[in-house]
Amino acid sequence: MFSAVSEIVVTGCVIYGVLSNANGKPLMKKLLGAVFSFELLVNIVYMAQRSAKADTSAELSKGMKIFFALHGTLSLAMFIMGVVFFILAVLDDKAGKETFFQRHKGGTWAFVFFWMVSFVSGEVIFFMHYGKHLFGG
Repeated sequence: MFSAVSEIVVTGCVIYGVLSNANGKPLMKKLLGAVFSFELLVNIVYMAQRSAKADTSAELSKGMKIFFALHGTLSLAMFIMGVVFFILAVLDDKAGKETFFQRHKGGTWAFVFFWMVSFVSGEVIFFMHYGKHLFGG
C-alpha cells in the first residue's frame, strides 16, 4: 500500500519538475534530487525484495509474472533515465545553458510518456493483485 501511494506522489513530483523545466522555469534540483533519492532508497529496494518473492509465488499466474517482470524492467529503465536526465539538467543549469528539458522536448515527452506507462502499470498491478485483499472479493 505504501509503495502504491508513494508512487502517486513521486510521479506527480517528477512530472511537475520535468515539465516545469521544459516550459522554461528553473530546474527544481532539490525536489527532483529528493524524489530520485527516495525512489532509490525506498521504492526500488522494496520492489526488489517483492520481485524476488513474486517469481516463486504460486498465487501468480505465468502471465502475471511476465507482466510484473515487464513493469519492473520498464520502471527500472525509467528510474535510470530520470536520474541521467536529472544529472544532465543539473550540469546544464550550473553551466547557465537553456533548460535541459526545454532543449530536448522529444526526449522529455518520451520520458514522460514511458514514466506514465510504468506508473499506470504499477497501479494496475497493485489493484489486480492486492485490491482483493483491500476491498474483499
